Amino acid sequence: MKMTYYKEIIAAGLLLSVAACSIEPPVGPGTDSADGRFPSGKIINTSRNSVKGSLLVKLSDISQGDILRNELKSSAIDVEPLFGMPANTKAGTPASDLDRWFLLKFSGERDLDSLASALSVYDGIVRIEFDKQIRKASDGRSYPIATLMSKAAGSLSFNDPEIGRQWHYSNDGSEDIAPTAKRGADINVADAWRLETGRKDVIVAIIDEGVQYDHPDLKQNMWTNLAELNGQPGVDDDGNGYVDDIYGYNFVNDTPEIKWGDTGNSGHGTHVAGTVAAVNNNGIGVAGVAGGDGSADSGVRMMTLQIFNGDVSSSSATAKAIRYAADMGACIIQCSWGSEAGAYGSDNAFASASSAQADALDYFINGKNNVPAAGNCAAIPDGNIAIFAAGNDAADMASYPGASRDCISVTSIASDNLPACYTNYGPGCNIAAPGGEYYTGGMTDSETGCVLSTMPTESILSYAEDGSEVHSVTDYGYMQGTSMACPHVSGVAALGISYALDLGKTFTRDEFVSILLTSVNDLDSYLVGTKTTLVDRSIGEMPLAPFSGKMGTGTIDAWKVLMQIEGTPCLLAEAGKSQRLSLDSVFGSGSRNLTYLGVEISEEDSDAIGLMLEPQIKGGMLLIQPTQYGSAKMTVRAIAGGSQVGGGTNMGGMEISREVSVIVRDISNGNGGWL
Repeated sequence: MKMTYYKEIIAAGLLLSVAACSIEPPVGPGTDSADGRFPSGKIINTSRNSVKGSLLVKLSDISQGDILRNELKSSAIDVEPLFGMPANTKAGTPASDLDRWFLLKFSGERDLDSLASALSVYDGIVRIEFDKQIRKASDGRSYPIATLMSKAAGSLSFNDPEIGRQWHYSNDGSEDIAPTAKRGADINVADAWRLETGRKDVIVAIIDEGVQYDHPDLKQNMWTNLAELNGQPGVDDDGNGYVDDIYGYNFVNDTPEIKWGDTGNSGHGTHVAGTVAAVNNNGIGVAGVAGGDGSADSGVRMMTLQIFNGDVSSSSATAKAIRYAADMGACIIQCSWGSEAGAYGSDNAFASASSAQADALDYFINGKNNVPAAGNCAAIPDGNIAIFAAGNDAADMASYPGASRDCISVTSIASDNLPACYTNYGPGCNIAAPGGEYYTGGMTDSETGCVLSTMPTESILSYAEDGSEVHSVTDYGYMQGTSMACPHVSGVAALGISYALDLGKTFTRDEFVSILLTSVNDLDSYLVGTKTTLVDRSIGEMPLAPFSGKMGTGTIDAWKVLMQIEGTPCLLAEAGKSQRLSLDSVFGSGSRNLTYLGVEISEEDSDAIGLMLEPQIKGGMLLIQPTQYGSAKMTVRAIAGGSQVGGGTNMGGMEISREVSVIVRDISNGNGGWL
């Protein structure tokens, strides 16, 4: 076709799109869902649940962008590169192909289907994608702490006054949490902090609402773009395509101005960030999983990439944020959002119907395509980690993008160590973590069974104890959701990467993901009978059997992650009981036949599990009597070959030693499962 003919067809279609909103769409109604069937041709999804006023198009060649821009200039349609054209990245390489994506912006009154149909005649366009809505994986309700009061911190050594309320880090089973709280229903991070609290060269991108980067309990651990911080206002000092992006970027309003407390924001992003890395041991507020030890050079850094200003985001905003995270050095993206459960029925369906987002995720996960930037992680040189919330639809499948094979999708447990009433489960779900639950089976409901974290220090919409809406300044508050479970896994992943860097170890991306997903505590053996909780918005009995085998590999355990990073085997013991533990996993199947020279344990580790007597070897097994929940390491010494050590006048064996970890819990199940 000649150029003038293109213009005639497109112009006619554009006029039609304004005037004829009742015209039948060029593709059938319905969802982009289970059967994986999508419109044929260039239009790759439907307009259902789409953002008004925008379309995504992929061009056959980047040079077509200027041609399309000129053709649509008179039709009040702006054409811009979706991902920008930063000079210091490799987005233009065939490996990423991101430079061929363009965003079309126009009046929200125009009919999307008619406009897409009109654009499909243009040979330079190879894909047309409706800009889908994205939802937070939380109800957005927050419950402030009425009075900041210190609760006993138990085994947690940091001086943050509210750390004792963060049961999700170390759960003592107290009724102050919930009537049904179970000791050990946590991420087992207290002893992990003795080994690692997070490094500044590990960057986590919080892709969410804006994070309050000047919050007193967050600012020390916020990432800053030094080139822009020290550069000239209004200038793209680092040449990354974004001006004045000091703490990150607002992809909703296309501005460096991050928002967290204005109308429409719930504090969701600030809350999520606090779980990942609120500053530890600073004498105020709460602690973060990878928040450091209070010193200026500890704690991971967080960049804030805003994709929400209210409840709904878009595919285009999330895709741009993911790309930015990759180019600016994040090794983890923390994503407590996704599509509606069931919107896509397979990885192929998602990749086909949400191509821009899928391309951006591939670019991030396949980290070798990214130009090294400050913070790119040397511990995982071949890729990055994408962590998503599984979703809050109480559906038997994870939401996308998290359900994709290369992403980690996180389900939610309550303080009773059972699935939260809202959590998605089933295909696509990889691992569980505490996400809290407002109702936890008592006579009255309580927010204390939710997750406590940072909230904006300016007025936001929250909820009082009687459930009434209030606009208040909270600083700290409770929220629930797989949104709250997800940052626990992101924080633990950041701890693991930090520890690997400390030890000078490297892992492939697949190896590190495998470490995360196998560093878990059993959940399935508890999924029998029912639990009293919210069922269809009223109190009822929720059967647990449907969740069995569908919550992922188990609940994340921070100590086990660090032990796997070290290569230290773990043994499980029961609190308050003298017991003998097999050493087969440490010294091989013949461990009972070895001659042992003794067991060495530090005072700190002994105190961590409450040892009253020194551990010993009896009958070729480790004899131990821990009195409290915790985790510790010890060294077991033995002889390889004979009953005495050889050398000098002796003929004998060689002394060998292995470090072993002992994890102590309260309850042992009959089938071998442990809390």
